[in-house]
Amino acid sequence: MSEPRQDRRLDTSLLRHLAKANQRRVVLHAAGVLAVYAVAVVVAMQAGLGATAVVASMVSGVVLAGFLNAAHDCVHRSHLRSKKANRIMGAVWSTPLLVNFSVYRYQHLVHHRYTGVEGDTEPDRTYPGLPAYLYALTGISLWRHTFATIARNCRGGYPASINNEQRRAEAVADNRALCGWLLAALALTVVFPRELAFAYWLPLYFAGPAIIFLALPEHYGLWGSPDIARNTRTVRSNPATRFLLWNANYHAEHHRYPAVATLNLHRLHRAMPEPHPIQESSYLGFHVKLARELGAKSPAGQEEPETQGSTS
Repeated sequence: MSEPRQDRRLDTSLLRHLAKANQRRVVLHAAGVLAVYAVAVVVAMQAGLGATAVVASMVSGVVLAGFLNAAHDCVHRSHLRSKKANRIMGAVWSTPLLVNFSVYRYQHLVHHRYTGVEGDTEPDRTYPGLPAYLYALTGISLWRHTFATIARNCRGGYPASINNEQRRAEAVADNRALCGWLLAALALTVVFPRELAFAYWLPLYFAGPAIIFLALPEHYGLWGSPDIARNTRTVRSNPATRFLLWNANYHAEHHRYPAVATLNLHRLHRAMPEPHPIQESSYLGFHVKLARELGAKSPAGQEEPETQGSTS
């Protein structure tokens, strides 16, 4: 079972303050994130086919990947003040990514309980070599897994964490909403193919590689210890990335104090009396080092393990 260290000098009154949801900040942050998404979509549409449109769609994909981190805040009920509001907004943020919020929530809570050890819902995931890693970064395996999960849920197949009638009812309701969203998006695509391609489908595709790229540092190579100081990694990153990711880069701080609202994780990071021992300065730096390590192995003929999105 994952066990947070006790930080002797961390002020409990500060922790209580950081755990309070600030709805005004959430609304302003969401407005800023959605504005970036809208600008990127407009740039892509005006550019038409070409490098500029691809880059703009990749930016939209990163923003869309960040929706999962906003939903993650709802999982811990620190996004908004009420349980019901977090339940609704969690589904609002996760459905465009084709993620069933209730399944995500209950799976994620198990992950917190058993981080890095047997029972963790995020299994130990490593790549045998550089080709498998690069394939994972295409997002193809993630989207295969996503659509297989939707199909399995439609047949009533839910994970073990959906273990009572209330949870099942929530998961079924979210799956219906997700399927309704998907059908509506497909119907609109028939009428407005170009607009939907740039406004949704291309960003959605690029969100897959972004999720893998941004989630991989969280626990990669750290399996086997229940101690958060040894099984979780923080990435300090830069202000722009932290903004788009809702501060999800501070993953170790989140695991130590999961009740702290995501918009307060930067402040928590700075307030920690001792820095977390496993940190990276940037996502790119982590991936460059990992690619070099895997390139040195570079085994031929080995298949890439099933890649799933993070539960943060």
